[in-house]
Amino acid sequence: MTSITNASSIRVSPAIGGFVATLRGQRATGTTHREAALAVARQVYGTKVNVVNDYLRDADPMSGIQYRYHITYLRGAA
Repeated sequence: MTSITNASSIRVSPAIGGFVATLRGQRATGTTHREAALAVARQVYGTKVNVVNDYLRDADPMSGIQYRYHITYLRGAA
């Protein structure tokens, strides 16, 4: 069973050789947009989190943001 931990969304932008994701002042890179989002989520919240694709907002393309994700986690995972 999964649930959303917060309303903060991860913003993912293109970078040289991959993507960069930001969440709550932390940054992480990855070769794919999902990998970058997962790396920053695990950096902030620990290893039991997962990410789910989210809708872009109207101003995102003008800001250089190509993807948004939000965080889910597994409760009671061993």
